[in-house]
Amino acid sequence: QKNNTMKKGLFILLLIAILLPAHAQESGIRFFHGTWDEAIALAKKEKKKIFADFFTEWCGPCLNMALTVFPLPEVGEAYNKHFICLKIDAEKGEGRKLAKKYGIHSYPSYIFINPKNQEMIHRSGGNKPAADFIADTKGALNPKLSSVYLTEKYKSGNYDDKFLIDYIRGQKTSGNRNLQKDFDKLINMGHKLTEREIWDLYRECITGYQNPYVKEVADNYDEFVRLFGKKEVDEKLTEATAYAPIEFTQSLPEFDGKYYNLKTAELSGLFRQNKYDEAWEMVDQLAQDPKIDQTKFVKLLSFYTRVNPDYNDNKLTFEQLAKKVKYTRYVAYNMYDRDEAMPHYYYATALEYLIKRAQEEGRQIPADVYETPAYGKEKYDMRHPLLKQKPGRKAKK
Repeated sequence: QKNNTMKKGLFILLLIAILLPAHAQESGIRFFHGTWDEAIALAKKEKKKIFADFFTEWCGPCLNMALTVFPLPEVGEAYNKHFICLKIDAEKGEGRKLAKKYGIHSYPSYIFINPKNQEMIHRSGGNKPAADFIADTKGALNPKLSSVYLTEKYKSGNYDDKFLIDYIRGQKTSGNRNLQKDFDKLINMGHKLTEREIWDLYRECITGYQNPYVKEVADNYDEFVRLFGKKEVDEKLTEATAYAPIEFTQSLPEFDGKYYNLKTAELSGLFRQNKYDEAWEMVDQLAQDPKIDQTKFVKLLSFYTRVNPDYNDNKLTFEQLAKKVKYTRYVAYNMYDRDEAMPHYYYATALEYLIKRAQEEGRQIPADVYETPAYGKEKYDMRHPLLKQKPGRKAKK
């Protein structure tokens, strides 16, 4: 009876994983499904430019963008207004010829075309947040922000600090994360990190802790807080030290996010050393720690709780697997983003594999798989626990 119940739940979970992205796509980018020549003709008629997403069927980042970014309403609004949008498989049909013509060597690649002469006016690519993907449209609509213009002028070496700011921001939008060299140039031109424009550029484009600017902020913490506010400064230090060694983070002044980064760094170390019992014990502690941002922690935990039988989870003992499934369930229960189906997919995969192993090894599914979770959300649904019932309706028992 329990196995039948779990299989029914498995079906529901898989249905959720399938339906959520499909529903989201209704308001995103509207892709044209005709030929290249037909798209060019339509773009000329509607006085729009061409946006082409070059992808392959085996490209994971391509699929992620298609499922999580292209369907967003704000993305659809930015692209549908100005572009005839195409998805082009670079390994099939006329996509091969077009990929060769526009020099496509990585996926996904985003190419913006002037339909009048079919010349590329801007290019970008990669798996990126919606904000960066939307910012790509600026390069296609403003000649002075086009990647073609920015690249050629940068190569000439004949540019000023204002151009360099645009270039750095454009490179970041296009997916380039190795921007410290150019940011250093900007500082050497006489700019200072304490200037609002330069501070904003640093926050947006320079990541990690392996640069001199984290230490500059730390050594002058009170001054930066006075200039830009504690929230901005602490958010930047939190981002910069997300993957920093524990000793480095400990050396910095106290900032909101420091405790979280230290604890999660310690947890990550336990997982890297395969000290699973200690790691899961620490997860229990952090999941109940009032000083931890639980929403952020659940997202981090989703990375460690993915069950993949084809990777290394087939090497786990049945007891170890059952414990991992327990935390996969915790993530699924406590992930409230209605457009995020992956935690529920991973939970379904974990349950399916646990049932399979139990049958193969003649084992019993542990009781805590069926019991109400010890902490976090008690009911498995997509409703946020802070969302109240509509007046006039009683909660189901």
